[in-house]
Amino acid sequence: MKTTIRVGNAQAFWGDQSSAAANLLSQLPDLDFLTMDYLAEVSMSILAAQREQDAARGFPQDFVDVVSGLAEYWSAGGRCRLIANAGGLNPVGCAEACITALERAGCRSLKIGVVSGDNVLPQLLTSDPRTQSFQNLDTQASLVSIRDKLITANAYLGCRGIVQALQAGADIVITGRVADPSMVVAPCVYAFGWHETEWDRIAGATVAGHLLECGTHVTGGISTDWLEVRDPAHLGFPIAEIHSDGTCVVTKSPLSGGRVTLETVKEQLLYEIGDPDHYLSPDVTVSFLNLQLAEEGADRISVRGAVGRPCPPTLKISATYRDGFRAAGMLTIFGPQSVRKAQRCGEIVLQRLGEAGHQYRDTIVECLGNAGSVPVGMLAADADSSYETILRIAVESDSRAAVEQFTRELMPLVTAGPQGTTGYGEGRPRIHAVVRYWPCLIETGKVAAEMELFSTLDTTATRNLAAAWPSPKIVSMPTDAPQHLVRQVTLDDAVRLADIAYGRSGDKGTSANIGILARSPLNYPWLVDWLTPDRVLKFFEPLGVDSVERFELPNLCGLNFVVRGILQRSLRNDAQGKALAQALLSMPLHKSSR
Repeated sequence: MKTTIRVGNAQAFWGDQSSAAANLLSQLPDLDFLTMDYLAEVSMSILAAQREQDAARGFPQDFVDVVSGLAEYWSAGGRCRLIANAGGLNPVGCAEACITALERAGCRSLKIGVVSGDNVLPQLLTSDPRTQSFQNLDTQASLVSIRDKLITANAYLGCRGIVQALQAGADIVITGRVADPSMVVAPCVYAFGWHETEWDRIAGATVAGHLLECGTHVTGGISTDWLEVRDPAHLGFPIAEIHSDGTCVVTKSPLSGGRVTLETVKEQLLYEIGDPDHYLSPDVTVSFLNLQLAEEGADRISVRGAVGRPCPPTLKISATYRDGFRAAGMLTIFGPQSVRKAQRCGEIVLQRLGEAGHQYRDTIVECLGNAGSVPVGMLAADADSSYETILRIAVESDSRAAVEQFTRELMPLVTAGPQGTTGYGEGRPRIHAVVRYWPCLIETGKVAAEMELFSTLDTTATRNLAAAWPSPKIVSMPTDAPQHLVRQVTLDDAVRLADIAYGRSGDKGTSANIGILARSPLNYPWLVDWLTPDRVLKFFEPLGVDSVERFELPNLCGLNFVVRGILQRSLRNDAQGKALAQALLSMPLHKSSR
């Protein structure tokens, strides 16, 4: 039995680099497992719309192309096993498409395991509200209010179905909705023979999965110090060397760009989490509070100390429903007082829509380029001194006709607006259906993973040439030190929070999480005292925050803030809260507040 396995990731979302899997396996062909994540919360609704047009669809077609491109690897002797949640709403259909593509490409025979059972839409549609309300986790509203608008409902399955597929010899495992870390937990349970109650080991694998699931996030992507990242054009996708005791080392291919540091790993640990003492997954409940990180060499960070407890008695459901229509359009306003001009243009458009008698649930006018994405604090420049602004107007309504009228009212500003109005080459804005996210819970016993096994035919004889997996591409990586290094500033000299801290933010339904980490352990006690929930609440008050909860992680010198209600307005440019950490890091450190 192995004592260490290497698990990589080559996909963080549907739309990520399609060449990543082939590139990673050309650099490290002896990886044991490769995971790929395709499903965000709204992905299922997009797939549902595709399936309505063609019953054979309902899964990301991009994945079939990735699998076809790896036929050469497997036929040349590659043994890495692929695990992906690319099945979407139609895992069997995805497998059948992959079988056709592999046989057409001239590949050796492969086994494909399909994991399903996550679709719980029938249960939501037929549930008795007296016994099962499927309350929204953010608003506590009953499902009854939107039941007739439901599009999809999928429970986050754990690792069990994937383990069954691997035990059956699957070279490729295709799933529907599973928890992202479970795609990493499964090969560990399979390879090390863990019992499902070895909580600390499973917790360690879950932490490794959390670090890998967002791809290049942990190798320098979207990091606070991104300008320091080496060769960002060739960011390496991450690898976890996971040991049989559940500890791991996070690293990357030495032939790729990017970097794996204490900072990039800490940022990803805090990304899109809630209570770090109760990180919930279908496989285990994890505490991050005893995690210990250490450098083990260049681009090698060890992670140990995860503590596991029994998994919760419920599974999270990601449901989506239709809720009207929306559209957003942008124009560039160039010239003096551009912000004032942009604001006036927005007022004109909304005034005309009101005069026409149209009703809107929400409208928003943003002046991008002048801190319009996160309009808080002192980020915005003086409206009189701005010389270029991107005007963004967005509307949302139950009526498609009302939204269509908005798309017709924006473009007349090209001739009737201020001089310097430009950037209209894309024409009228497009109308989109509004799809809302409805998170809720279901009892674990009411959902069961199902596994089917398929096999492809060996078609290597149809090849003109024998399979030969290519050597890794040689990429030109700069050796000079980056020009924009973060200056180490003492607390006495710090002007803004960014001088002594770094962080990362992301969405959690209508809330957001913001992880803030002290650059020096010496400054962490001061950070705990100064960066209070009340101070964060007041800073983000213009965005309509309901409440702020703070969690301390002294082992990482970090604070995690859950900012509730900050993403209720889905029309905002920063609808997923990705800019909130940067905004908070801009907070001035007034001497009187130290």
